Amino acid sequence: MQFSRFVGIIDLGVATVVLVTLALPAREMYAGSAHGGSDAERFGLALAEARTIAHPQDGAAIDDLSRRLAAAGETDWAIETAVRGAARARQSPTRWRALLAASVALAGRNDAVPALDYAHRALAACKDHEAACPSWEKSRMTLYQDQLEAGVASGIDPRRDPEGFRMAGERALHRIHVGGHDVERGAPPSGPGSNGPDRPSP
Repeated sequence: MQFSRFVGIIDLGVATVVLVTLALPAREMYAGSAHGGSDAERFGLALAEARTIAHPQDGAAIDDLSRRLAAAGETDWAIETAVRGAARARQSPTRWRALLAASVALAGRNDAVPALDYAHRALAACKDHEAACPSWEKSRMTLYQDQLEAGVASGIDPRRDPEGFRMAGERALHRIHVGGHDVERGAPPSGPGSNGPDRPSP
């Protein structure tokens, strides 16, 4: 009778639950990548992230990771990676790559004004470290900056009219006709309708 005073049906129920919990095997847990894509793409993304951890001030590594994240659809993460990486790489000669990656990621989210700001910063950093910034990269950035600048100056909101914004930016670029090598070299033009080698003079 004394036993029943201290141990009731509720106590027995709790003890049973505890015993069953202890006796059951551990639940299996599964983990998977948060990103889609092929195994090669996921491996490339993981490798790029590892490189930024190993070399946190390497602008090229930051650029690579940011672009891979953007390609995987993680635009916000790509922006955060590039912006924070550019801050860490303040003293690095390759900082311009991280700044450019931030601009490209922001442009991908149609944030044109901050994208232009980071494009200006990237070009300035490139000019400050010309040994680490080839001339063709500087030319490419200049064209990109001019296109963004023209789009922003047009007053078109890229979120509302992305095509109009793109066309406004492209109008600022000079169109270059590739060809006319014979004329440039001083040789007579050739081909149908010309007086060149393919067609004798009358």
